Amino acid sequence: MSAEDPLNLIRRARQSGRHDIAIDTIRRLVGSGARFGKGWQEVLNHALALADEDGALEVAKALQREHPNEPQIMLILAERFSRVGQSDVALQLVEQLKQTSPPNPALDYFRSVYSGHVGKLDQSAQSAREALKQKPDFGDAWALLASTGRLNASDRMALERLVSTPTPHALPGAAYALGALNHRDGQHDQAWAAWTKANQFEQQKRAYDRKADLAMMKDVQAAFAKLADTLPTPSNSPDSPRPVFVVGAPRSGTSLTEQIIATAPNVRAMGETMFSRTATWSLGNLTQADIERAGGFETGKINWRLMGMVYRKLAEVRAQGAPVVTDKGAILHLFAGAMAYALPDAKIVWVRRNKRDIMLSAWRTYFTSGTRWRHNLSDAVAFLTAHEDMMAYWQSVMPDRVHHLDYEALVIQPQAETDRLMAFLGLPAPDLETTSFTASNVPTASFAQIRSRITPKSVGGWKTYEAFMRPAIDDLD
Repeated sequence: MSAEDPLNLIRRARQSGRHDIAIDTIRRLVGSGARFGKGWQEVLNHALALADEDGALEVAKALQREHPNEPQIMLILAERFSRVGQSDVALQLVEQLKQTSPPNPALDYFRSVYSGHVGKLDQSAQSAREALKQKPDFGDAWALLASTGRLNASDRMALERLVSTPTPHALPGAAYALGALNHRDGQHDQAWAAWTKANQFEQQKRAYDRKADLAMMKDVQAAFAKLADTLPTPSNSPDSPRPVFVVGAPRSGTSLTEQIIATAPNVRAMGETMFSRTATWSLGNLTQADIERAGGFETGKINWRLMGMVYRKLAEVRAQGAPVVTDKGAILHLFAGAMAYALPDAKIVWVRRNKRDIMLSAWRTYFTSGTRWRHNLSDAVAFLTAHEDMMAYWQSVMPDRVHHLDYEALVIQPQAETDRLMAFLGLPAPDLETTSFTASNVPTASFAQIRSRITPKSVGGWKTYEAFMRPAIDDLD
């Protein structure tokens, strides 16, 4: 069999909308032991486009086996390990590369990234510094250093120079870092100016289609409103693992919530997965038109149980034998309904935070992908309002399956709220006085904050920047 045979099958399947066939072909191809040389690069691109993160990892392994001495492929493999919650393995791979490669700021940068994920904050900061010694205008390394909380007063001059006369690689990272330094030093006008420059830069690169995004949320909600009468009764299932979906807007506290749940001895935190997307490809984007094409408005036409089986099969690998898993995928507000149909034993935790504080946190945080709504305050208001409305809808139709966790209440009364949360999930509650998250794998922008004790110091932080956030926030309730 030539490399072109399965590649053509994958291409045709994707072109015809049969993403399930494309994913199955990729998985079979990886398991076949075939040698495809650089053809694996295209297979990897297909797996990523299909949101099959675990399949992409297996493809990257196959690619690396055939090209064991190529540093770029080793970095690809490290990134894929990180994406499935194995940043410790990613860190080992990068450290191996550093031992056999000449000095390279990219290697120090990725060592910093993965060190931060696994809680080695001093090592993360040191590696970011090493990258900056070699490439002083490395904006992403500046932003990463800021995330560790290790910026110094002596960094100010370099950052101000990079932001005022940026080189191609300085923005937006250097501007986010300068904003963090100014904020720490109480220079709020200058902090806001730096963050504004960063967000304007990103907005020019990656436009946000507000109309399409909000329409998608409304359409998915309308589709499931037509299905509501057939929503399955919550039930215990002998099938494993049982998922707990942690849903909230970015910067709402979902990482903290997942780590709290994962303190239970029988729970495995999966982080941000795309399993909900992968398991439901046959329903397109879950809009009314997509479900209509699948016959979903006719009783028994959609095999929800099969989708649940696919989800559990995907989750089983990451569960590592744990009977309960957490999933905090960024698009779960769209897929909560589908997951409720496919997995009657699943529970949903909705983490809700003051939208103004989310806006500020998102405005000042450097995300390397997604969340395009955050670069414009009016877009942020529209998205966060629609997101909250959608989650309120899911809670209204599934009150016994959706737990509303108020972020402000959690950080003010952490033990009481944790007790309520874990009781809802049927899990033992930890004693937060003796619980540490320092060893957790957290591959998100919250990797540094999650190591600290739970405090309410961020509550109401938006008030410091209220003048800058108006008039956009005037439209919030």
